[in-house]
Amino acid sequence: MGRRTKYSLLAIVVCLLGLRLWHLKADFTDAALYSQEAAAFTDEGFYTSAALHHFELGKSYLPGGWNPGVFMPVWPLLVGAVFHFTGISLLAARTLAVICTWLGVLLAYAVSRQYRSQRFAILVALMLAANSLGFIFSRLAILEPAFVLFLLLAIFVAGKVRPENYLLAAAVGLIFVVLTLTKTTGPFVLPAVLYPIWARNRESRPDAWKLLGTAFATIFICLGTAKFIWARHYASDIQIILGMSPWWQLTHSLPRMVRFFFRGTWIDPVLFPLALAGFVAATFRLRFLWRDPLFMLAFLWETGYAAFIVFHYDGPPRYFSPLIVPTVWLALVFWQWLWQQHRLAAQAAAACIAVSLGWNLFMIGDYLAHPRYTLVQAAAQVKQTITHTPSVNPLLIGRGADQISLLGDGFPSMDRDGRMPMAEKIELYRPGWYVMWTENGLPAGPQDTNHFQFVERSKYFVHDADGHRFLVLYQIIPTT
Repeated sequence: MGRRTKYSLLAIVVCLLGLRLWHLKADFTDAALYSQEAAAFTDEGFYTSAALHHFELGKSYLPGGWNPGVFMPVWPLLVGAVFHFTGISLLAARTLAVICTWLGVLLAYAVSRQYRSQRFAILVALMLAANSLGFIFSRLAILEPAFVLFLLLAIFVAGKVRPENYLLAAAVGLIFVVLTLTKTTGPFVLPAVLYPIWARNRESRPDAWKLLGTAFATIFICLGTAKFIWARHYASDIQIILGMSPWWQLTHSLPRMVRFFFRGTWIDPVLFPLALAGFVAATFRLRFLWRDPLFMLAFLWETGYAAFIVFHYDGPPRYFSPLIVPTVWLALVFWQWLWQQHRLAAQAAAACIAVSLGWNLFMIGDYLAHPRYTLVQAAAQVKQTITHTPSVNPLLIGRGADQISLLGDGFPSMDRDGRMPMAEKIELYRPGWYVMWTENGLPAGPQDTNHFQFVERSKYFVHDADGHRFLVLYQIIPTT
């Protein structure tokens, strides 16, 4: 690869990363591939809610409410710091997510250079920048972009740890704590974070164990302290937000594992099967790949996060976005071996990768060429209705209420989820408005209670993949 080719590919990477800011307030894509994705209607509000509540209600924690910021405070802290300068802004929150993605691609390049050539690292950056799944979800203010950023930072720093460098080993532990407080799935990728310390220092095993012990002790102390605080002050929130049924999860894990191998093609229709082929080849023939630090690192990341998806919830496409980086690493490591040993097979694989790259670019281009703004327009109209009725408490409650607040650049809101039943929340907080999403027509709205009546004020058609989703706004009127 000549210098001109390298600079050309890097220029393409920069352009693709820059395009993430184009039409940033547009609706989520309506591509059928992502039709089951509900993050665009809830998750941005869920995970920025602590910052929203801080600026609109004066407190980040709402007793009885939906408070994920207690257990995942890093993202709302980052968003809140940005809001301090910009005010509540959907554009600012999504721009922060895009910047996290930019830094993530840079770190993926840097980690690749720790173990491979510049050519390999440039190809990694290109595959990441051109991935349509990553492109689409980097444009939402959700946890995954920041989670991947901190995970790559931890892996990069871990690759720098040398004997007796205990301070840097402790730094790896602290970064891991930050990524776990960004998204609680962090423990599933702990082996991938610690493995570079072992790989770099295994020639002196006593030193390697001491360094690993330092990193693990840092993690244990920090997360142990956090868990003590949670158990002491937020026990009821733990059951609502972090509670799972382990037996049910285990008994239903086999069909979810089978579905994972089909849904993995959401990551990339060619790179994921190629990565899987690399794993199979390493298991039965290419045993030397298990001694390859980058292959092993990617394998630990991929299998660890896959275990989370299979055990927890084999859900929507956003769950697969953190797997883009290890999938690209695994696929390219295997393709690199093919190029050295089986040139014809490598050329066929390269042709398939080129077709996949073109498909990804088409998906990105089609998305950007047809922007719609029904979500932000509906949120703006909801905000206008609320602000133009000053006699009514402006607090909005309902499923996805915080999402509507963020899309509308801020107004008082509270999600209906949480440990307190909605009727009790209404009695306690006395909101003036209620919002709900409906599909397949307009079913009956919320049921009136003995003390409150729900009166429909307006409804808004919101474009989605199925083409029949509505947002309905109700006024809550006391009956006594």
